[in-house]
This record gives sequence, structure tokens and C-alpha cells, in this order.
Amino acid sequence: MSLKIKIAARLKAKAAGVNLSQKRIDAIVIRAEKGLTDESDDAAIDANLDTINELTPFKEIAALDDHERARTAKEKADKETARLKAIEEGKTPEPEPDPNESSTDKLLKALMAKLDKQNQEIASIKGEKVTTTRREQFIKAMAGTPKEYQARELKRFDRISFKDDEDFNTFLEDTKEDHAAAIQEDANSDLGKDRPVGGKGGDTAKTKLASDTELDAVMENL
Repeated sequence: MSLKIKIAARLKAKAAGVNLSQKRIDAIVIRAEKGLTDESDDAAIDANLDTINELTPFKEIAALDDHERARTAKEKADKETARLKAIEEGKTPEPEPDPNESSTDKLLKALMAKLDKQNQEIASIKGEKVTTTRREQFIKAMAGTPKEYQARELKRFDRISFKDDEDFNTFLEDTKEDHAAAIQEDANSDLGKDRPVGGKGGDTAKTKLASDTELDAVMENL
């Protein structure tokens, strides 16, 4: 029987009822080998084990192991709870770490994750700029229309999601007639407002109509 096996057997006998992890047992066996040979008897082995037990009691070591096992179990349970919650909320759970993954692989993975986040932020900024630019174009296209009309149309515009530039340009084209109609309607509503009280017309009467020139100017803005 090898010395390691004999020491492990004596350790289990002397520390009966003490819940030492295999990692701790292996470490104690290595420490107890000092000064011993394969021919050493149980008395010599016990003497080394007793010395180790006096310096670092096996029960205290077992207590540390129990604490470590409890902590590991709690971390595992917390990760599983977080993973299930992420799935429930429709999110992608964090992948389990690979114990065989090298430090280089971890560094590359962290770098790729950082680059992916940066790309998402850049895409978000570009999207905001596109939205702002399209809004400005739409405001320009409504030049000459009443303020109330513009406020109402901008609210509607802010709720629209355009697939691409072609979709937006189609929208601009489709709203040209609406803008022209709004201008004409505003002009018609003001018809006769500038006529003098009691007047019969003549040169002093003013009629506010949207002329072809005014409408053409609006169309040019579009």
C-alpha cells in the first residue's frame, strides 16, 4: 500500500464524522507525507496528522469547507433564478462560464461584447439623427400651413415609423395635397375679414385667397 493511501485511511479514521472535502484531504495528505516513507507505520502517520490537527484543526477546516459549499450552492441558485427571470422577461440570459476557457478567449469575448455594445450605440445615434432630419424635412414641407395644422400633423408624424428613406419620401409626396388643402382652407376661412364695416366692396374690400403663386411656393418647399 502506498504512503498516500495509508495516510488518507488514517486521516479518515482520526477525523471520523468531520466533513472534509476531497481537496482538503489531498492537501492534508501531502503535508503529512513529510518525513515519512512507504515503510512508516500507523503510529508515525498519526503523529504527523496530530501535529497538523493541532496547527489547523480538522473541524475548523471542515467548517470552512461547509461555508464554501453553501456559498457556491447559493451562487448557483441565484444564477439559475436570474436566468429563469431573464427568459421570462424575454431577455437573453448570460451564458454559463466555460471552465476550460483560456484567459485569451475570455479577453476576446469581452472585447467582442464591448464592440457589439458600441455598434448598438452608434446605430441608435444614427437612428436619432435620421429621425430628426426627417422631422425637419416634414416641417419644411408644411411651410405656409396654419400653426394648428402643423402641430396636429407633427403629433401624427412622431407616431409613424418609416421602414426606409423610400417609405418616408412616399409619405412626403402623399401629404403634399393635404398641405395645399390646409392652406386653401385657411385662406377661405379669412375671406372678407378685412372688409370695412358697412362697406359695399369696391377697392377697399380685400379678399384673402390662396393664389396659384402661393400654392406653387408651397410645392417648391416640398
